[in-house]
Amino acid sequence: MLYNQEGRNKAAEKLFREAVAANPEFYEAAYSLGLLLAENKDYEGAAVYLVRAAAGMSDRPRVHYNLGILLQHLNRPEEAEAALKRAAGLEPNNLDYLYALTDYYIKQGRWEEAEEIAGQMVKKHPQIQIGHEILNYIRSNR
Repeated sequence: MLYNQEGRNKAAEKLFREAVAANPEFYEAAYSLGLLLAENKDYEGAAVYLVRAAAGMSDRPRVHYNLGILLQHLNRPEEAEAALKRAAGLEPNNLDYLYALTDYYIKQGRWEEAEEIAGQMVKKHPQIQIGHEILNYIRSNR
């Protein structure tokens, strides 16, 4: 992680790969490697390690969130939806996870589901304007 913070991503990647190879159940290393690969725009490689991390850290919503965003970028919609739903299910009050799931449904043209999740955003975070704005957007585009 220090190498990554210093901008020495090649060295960081090498060490993460060694850690994952030596300790396949060290899911934190797989997660960190996946994030590093995504940062370096190796999205397919990142997906391999984020999938591994999500399987090994099934109770960590942020892992599923990151995986869902990546899978959406890779045009793997069913897997992306499952990962985003898992993140939101694990932490149902997290605005980031609700927003990501709403955004996913909007991009898929699944307005009813988007409206339902946006409604949860408004209900759980009434003071935050983005939920209201998204809900209005959805209702005006249905």
